[in-house]
Amino acid sequence: MRRLRTMALAAAAAVAVLGAGYAVGSWPVAGHAVPGMTAADLPKLKVGPYPSAPAEFVPFYGTVADAYAIESRRMMTYLAGPDRIDPDVRYLGGARLLSNSGADFDDDNGPFPKNWRPVAERNRLIAGAYIWRNNDSVRARKHITLAIQRFPTEQAARAAVDGYWEALNDPGRHTIPIDAADLPADTRDSVRASSRTDEKGEVVAARGVYVIIGHAVIPQNDPAALGTRLREMLRAQLTAMAELKPTPLEDLPDLPGNPDKILDLTLPNQYDSSDSDQSGGRGQGGVYTPAGALHFERDTTVARPAFEAAGVDLVARNGATVYRTRDLKAAFGLQTALTRLGRDDDEVPNPGGITDAHCVRLDEPEPIRDATYLCAVVYGRYVAVIGAQARFGGGAPASFEQRVSAQYSMLARSG
Repeated sequence: MRRLRTMALAAAAAVAVLGAGYAVGSWPVAGHAVPGMTAADLPKLKVGPYPSAPAEFVPFYGTVADAYAIESRRMMTYLAGPDRIDPDVRYLGGARLLSNSGADFDDDNGPFPKNWRPVAERNRLIAGAYIWRNNDSVRARKHITLAIQRFPTEQAARAAVDGYWEALNDPGRHTIPIDAADLPADTRDSVRASSRTDEKGEVVAARGVYVIIGHAVIPQNDPAALGTRLREMLRAQLTAMAELKPTPLEDLPDLPGNPDKILDLTLPNQYDSSDSDQSGGRGQGGVYTPAGALHFERDTTVARPAFEAAGVDLVARNGATVYRTRDLKAAFGLQTALTRLGRDDDEVPNPGGITDAHCVRLDEPEPIRDATYLCAVVYGRYVAVIGAQARFGGGAPASFEQRVSAQYSMLARSG
């Protein structure tokens, strides 16, 4: 923490302010058997090299960018859900924390074009959050991508909008009119929107120290409909970030990094390459509000009501994802929702010795960690989901059962 504070103070000399920390509920850790669960013989579980008891989470802060990731995680709470704009746009395409790294500005695999990176660097991009969802249709495609980026000053945010716009546009593009009359006054004159085909288009705008970026695909070639969709996206994002307030950079170390020690109960992200996660990189784990965590779920029409029904109030992402629910009954309900079989998915056997688990093989890997295998375990009010990439022949790696067993053991020994 001393190193993080030193880094934050040094960064504060170069850039200005960050957003305020989010609030989370405070609940006692269950940590003991609850009626309705089936007890496991913990010493007999095959946990391999993985930890089988809670351990203090020690965050890694190698660079200032690692400290800025705290702000990016917080910003996920204020990112608008595409399914709130169009219920059909429910399937996850990608979600990630943003920085000015080359991975985020890459013409092949990044969310933004390569020629935007100099603009981000010049204006000192601090942090950001990104979500992309689609309607899983080839014949009538719908995509919604939204991102918010955090800059040090309002002037830098405005300059970034102008720079992105200049880099994006070429003679093959044309402006898409956006009715901005009822948008906030400090956003209205910064709105830029354009398209090449009138079925795909982009919008960028500034709001205070933040830049809003949107990309839309609609089923028809219709400039008016495209303009309407881009405006809907912009309005939804402005509404979602209404309470997003910046705080001084030097206050970063005071933001809650491990509320209620939930990361201590979460499998570390340092043993298996399949743990690699675009939500913040290897070994950096983090805690999200339910609103922020929803962006990483495969299908929001399933996950959103399941979160609400289960009373999810805190989510930790590391080598596994751990959800804290209202109680045991709620935890089993959430487990059922998160492992619901799709049309071509299959159930797979539970790890030996664990009854309160549900494991599946997905027909299409989930897009964040490219996991084909998922297993959700329940202990008390907690649900933990562990994923694994398929081996070359399609089977699950041997480490999958070990990691599931280790995560269950960590929860069971949390008392």
